[in-house]
Amino acid sequence: MAATKAPSNEQVYKVPLKVLVDRSENKVVFAEASKDFVDVLLSFLALPLGTIARLVAKESNIPPVKLGSLSSLYESVSNLEEEHLWTPTCKEMLLHPRSSMESYYQHLKLNIDDTDPTNYFLCENLDCSRKPSGSLLSIFNNQRCSCGKLMNRIVSPENNTLENGFVKETATFIICDDLSVLPNILVTSLNLLQKLGIKDMDAIEEQTVDISKREVVDLLKLSMISKSPLTDFIFEKKPRVDDFNPINESWFERGEESSDEGRRIVVRALVRKSNKKIMFTGAEEDFADFLFSFLTLPLGGVLHMLEGNSSLGCIDKLHKSISELSPDRYLRSQRLKEELANPKCATQFTISGQILPIGEVSLPVYYCNTFFDGVRHTFALSTSTRTPYYDYDKNVRLEILDGKSSIGDFWIGKGFAKGPSTFMVTDDLVVTPMSSISAVSYLNRSQVPLSDLEERVISVGVKEGLAILKASLTSTSALSNALQQFTKINELENLSTISIL
Repeated sequence: MAATKAPSNEQVYKVPLKVLVDRSENKVVFAEASKDFVDVLLSFLALPLGTIARLVAKESNIPPVKLGSLSSLYESVSNLEEEHLWTPTCKEMLLHPRSSMESYYQHLKLNIDDTDPTNYFLCENLDCSRKPSGSLLSIFNNQRCSCGKLMNRIVSPENNTLENGFVKETATFIICDDLSVLPNILVTSLNLLQKLGIKDMDAIEEQTVDISKREVVDLLKLSMISKSPLTDFIFEKKPRVDDFNPINESWFERGEESSDEGRRIVVRALVRKSNKKIMFTGAEEDFADFLFSFLTLPLGGVLHMLEGNSSLGCIDKLHKSISELSPDRYLRSQRLKEELANPKCATQFTISGQILPIGEVSLPVYYCNTFFDGVRHTFALSTSTRTPYYDYDKNVRLEILDGKSSIGDFWIGKGFAKGPSTFMVTDDLVVTPMSSISAVSYLNRSQVPLSDLEERVISVGVKEGLAILKASLTSTSALSNALQQFTKINELENLSTISIL
């Protein structure tokens, strides 16, 4: 492998990975790994899609990677003026979404998530934190309190401990070329050799590869686009990107009843008659919010919603491994196994009226416990009104300040996009404020004659939403690939004078 060029100003921690390779075929047979490496592989499932889009766009030992339309969605949010979002915090939440499972991987030796961990903030005005009612707590720095001052006084919850990864300390595993994680037992390795048809054992040799954070980013990239990421990683092969594999009709039929009962979003799409390709949609802020929310969804939760059928590299194999690992011997608990198989969004990172079936973790009720130490007032967070450690002179229940609120609102369940407003969404999920001039210019650049255009009205519910989500992971024509079978044609009377949405 190429030598790793790591920054000189940071200490590089490396984890050894034993790999069995077939030199006659230049491919990996399997790897043998302990807790440190398996923990970081499983942490991929806990990462929000926005974090993944940001990480794979960085340079590592292999070039940056684009993920379908998800990368262009992330870039469009990065380029979006903050005036189109409720607060500057909204942009921070979308570009640096938090994971609901950050406590499990925050202290991993190969943690690649560069998102700032959750902190807690009180108002800089001491009196606000001591009010008997209406006191606020924020999980974002420098939000505005109801008094108008900044919430920048950091405070730590008592007994706030971090977990020690996902798997048990002494457990060891076999990692297949497709990132399936299996128990490290003799019969498993022998079955793999037989399954792969290994006949010339003289061609099999052992290698040891040192894995740092830089190599982990390589593996994250390859896990998204390759069916054999370990082989591509070890032998530095260029992975073949698989074509988009749309969700089939039978997959949708299983969720038909529930989708009809849920909320729906109506958008108007401009479609080419000649090839049925969606040029762009004109949509209100609810559809923009729906797309923005993709960036906050944990990868494992997305795979759960898609029933392990994401068509995304070999991530489906990694996700399936969770269901087959015993919590008694390999994972740290049954509860952790369930969380990892279907992680929820982090607190405050969902939108109101989310049409996708994904939940959000809740914060406990916190109290601001204050005491005077003879010099200054000290503040601590607690889930109870009293703790045995200090003689508190005041205990105030705190209300959570909504990260999407402009000033001093409690939890109000807004989305990210400011409304009322209209957005233009292209086929590859570039979201921009609607402008008729920009829309006409886009059609001119695309060299699409007006006579080839028609308007279609699309109602987006659970099935359509899941189709867009899946297509966004692997296709640069996410809207066309996802929605063609759901559209209802609304022919305009005079296509030669078609109006831009």
